[in-house]
Amino acid sequence: MIDVIHFYRVEDLDAVSHFYGEVLDLPLDKDQGVCLIYDCHGHGKIGFCTHHPKQPAQATCITFVYDTKEAVDAMHAKVKPHVKSLGEPTVNEQFRIYHFFARDHAGLTLEFQVFL
Repeated sequence: MIDVIHFYRVEDLDAVSHFYGEVLDLPLDKDQGVCLIYDCHGHGKIGFCTHHPKQPAQATCITFVYDTKEAVDAMHAKVKPHVKSLGEPTVNEQFRIYHFFARDHAGLTLEFQVFL
């Protein structure tokens, strides 16, 4: 079995815990003190660490894929009070997706989408 974890450098693990654990409801897989690793409901893992080298937040995008447009709309309403900036859900004809982008507390780009 191969498991992949994508790690991102952040400054504030408390803010990570609140947003990814409580708002997005991702189960915490491991708390390593300087790293929090979340399970994406059996579809991979993401880790947030305070000790990794600084990287530009714009260099990465974490995409969460849902089954329906309604689920994307529900996540839009749910994350709206917790993110720095938020786009409205829209259809992207080129990629045949319905999605929106947001930036979390650390400036990481997040995308919430469904394939059409």
